[in-house]
Amino acid sequence: MVTSVKQSARAPANSGLPHDVEASAAIPVTMDGMFGHLHPASGETGVVFCAPWGFDALCTVKFHRLIAVELARRGYPAIRFDYPGEGDSLPVEAGATFDIWVAGALRAAEELRIRTGCSRIIYYGMGIGAAVALRAGQQDANLAGYVLAASTLNGRRYLRETALREKIIEDGLAIDFGYPEGSTVLASFIMDPHLAADLKALTVGIDDIPAGLPALVLARPENAADIELADQLRNAGAAVECIDFSGYSAMLDGVVTSPIPMALIDRIGDWFGCNIRPEAVSPAPQATDNEPSVLEAASFRERPEIVNSRLFGVFCEPPSGGEKAVIILHNMAYAPHTGWGRIWVETARTLARQGIATLRVDLSNIGDSPADPKGPDQVVYSEDQLNDVHAVVRHVRNLTKAPILLAGICSGAHSALYAGATNAEVAGIVSINQLRLVLDPDEDVDSLLMAGARPLSDYKRRAASLSTYKRVFSGEVNIPKAALNIASHARDRLLRGISPYLGGITKLGRLRGRLFALLRRLEDRKVPVIFISCRTDGSLDQQRLYFGKTLSGQRAFPGLRHILLENADHTLSPPSVRQHVIGILAEAAEESAKRG
Repeated sequence: MVTSVKQSARAPANSGLPHDVEASAAIPVTMDGMFGHLHPASGETGVVFCAPWGFDALCTVKFHRLIAVELARRGYPAIRFDYPGEGDSLPVEAGATFDIWVAGALRAAEELRIRTGCSRIIYYGMGIGAAVALRAGQQDANLAGYVLAASTLNGRRYLRETALREKIIEDGLAIDFGYPEGSTVLASFIMDPHLAADLKALTVGIDDIPAGLPALVLARPENAADIELADQLRNAGAAVECIDFSGYSAMLDGVVTSPIPMALIDRIGDWFGCNIRPEAVSPAPQATDNEPSVLEAASFRERPEIVNSRLFGVFCEPPSGGEKAVIILHNMAYAPHTGWGRIWVETARTLARQGIATLRVDLSNIGDSPADPKGPDQVVYSEDQLNDVHAVVRHVRNLTKAPILLAGICSGAHSALYAGATNAEVAGIVSINQLRLVLDPDEDVDSLLMAGARPLSDYKRRAASLSTYKRVFSGEVNIPKAALNIASHARDRLLRGISPYLGGITKLGRLRGRLFALLRRLEDRKVPVIFISCRTDGSLDQQRLYFGKTLSGQRAFPGLRHILLENADHTLSPPSVRQHVIGILAEAAEESAKRG
């Protein structure tokens, strides 16, 4: 069965990539409720990574992992960590504040020193993380320098820019997101209100810089504030180098294709080599300890899992164990295992309260999991990704005898459906907003990933809008891309009407035959499948393409269920929609547990 689309010429094998040559996951660590990833090395100077917030952090997990791997290779131990209340870290009951984030960075530095024996620390900060890095460095007596990337040191300006970005995201979607009134939101990440209040009054200055302190500034192209920061550091007496943050905009544009500026990683490594001597120290005894890293709360317990020494995941279970079922939560494109807007973290911890365990996992070359050196660089919609899913299922089966279900959004839904169809251990599948029920082997993967998620009805509505014409004339609308998408929808509607009468003569008929054969195999195994779709992204159009306008074709498969989400977008941004989907997952797990 063909399950993967044509690989682009830009998707070579990873055998020549220097940064992932070891292809092993970092060492997971926990620190006072925070989760981190340790990259050990023997140098005296270590690096603490202070990430940006929310969506920007999601887009840069892989980038920062690759930098940390490269620095460790050159002799600089490094630690990446999730701020309290963010990523995989535990929530802060009283609310996370900026000072709590700074304390988190200092705690990560302490952990790095304890585990590797390093003494001096360079603080790397990106976005609002640059403000955290500067504040932490000002409180560290053994500060060795800074790396400041696309820095934001004025909180009020940062909040304004964040609000503008969110407005652009929500424009034209015509749904009620239902975020808390007055909240700071970006791409379904909701900022802790205590942190937002702090940022309104935050301005981090360049104070008490030791003379000659090494500082590297990664400046966004044509961003005057970044150049000004470099000048301020230089005037304060630091030894500053300022280089272009090439690839910044593409990397922060989303997690669809995961473009990483590899050349920039080399330049960062070269700067370290020229400015920071990697004197070796004897590793501290704790550096080789493999004590379990566990995070516990009243309603859940989480521990890291490393599959085949390479695939990183977090197993979340009820505090007393004895889970009824386990749901493996898949990546959506290149979004790390925490999920868009931390949806998989929220899902996991909610389900644990109901006795259901989950494993949120990064497959190869995504988030915290290195690439397979022998595999392709482009892994989404590939056979290699399905092989990863099978490896994860085997790992989970070694952990528990409970029923195993697979769930995912978009491309993650595809990997759940197709891996589940050929894995006898899988007891249920939940496919959410799957934009390709069957992959056309002639379709280029880059074109597929960049096509966007938008139904034909949305193109019709926008075509009648005066604002659309204004955007066309201003150059904001990509006319060739929009025309191709409209033509594709029109072709699908035509083929949908005639293919039932032509069977395998048409390509759509042949693709439908593959899908129906897959569903029949699942029926034979009595594996229930739930398709969830919404009106705003094209997933409902995909259901209609294969099952008919009224979805009558689904009646041929008694174990198949379709659920239409109203007031929902592709990434399930509205909190009420997320709770609905979590409820569907819980119901599916409960039913699998009853079947045994």
